[in-house]
Amino acid sequence: MTQLTSTTIRSLAHSKMKSLVVALILAPTISLAHSFAPGFTTEYAQTEEIYKTYKLTNSYDFPAVFKVEVFTKDMKPAIGWKAKDTIFKLLPTKSKEVKLKFKVDGRRKLLVCTTLTEIGKDHEKASVISRVCSRLIINDSRKR
Repeated sequence: MTQLTSTTIRSLAHSKMKSLVVALILAPTISLAHSFAPGFTTEYAQTEEIYKTYKLTNSYDFPAVFKVEVFTKDMKPAIGWKAKDTIFKLLPTKSKEVKLKFKVDGRRKLLVCTTLTEIGKDHEKASVISRVCSRLIINDSRKR
């Protein structure tokens, strides 16, 4: 078994401290992404379709392009939804409303997601993809 000397212990502590400093430096850049609100909603539908409005915000310090997608709870593409626009180009710190229409059919558990696809004014493909999802539960409350 290797005996740890005080020099080895100091070297390990110094290495751990460097890792912590790097993590703290990167933390703000990693946490800045985009937001999509509200994060979770439950709807009780009285009609065949419901309309939802979300707020998409670009928190990056560069222009970005986002794609809207809807998935089942198993992350498979969902059917029975429509949007006038599914691609949104946003300048830094800007927001847009995302308006979606959903077909009501029993109880639906969905994930409404926005994904970063392009960055910058030249619309370069994003090398790091961020996806933010909002949970949506639609309960069919119509009397039959």
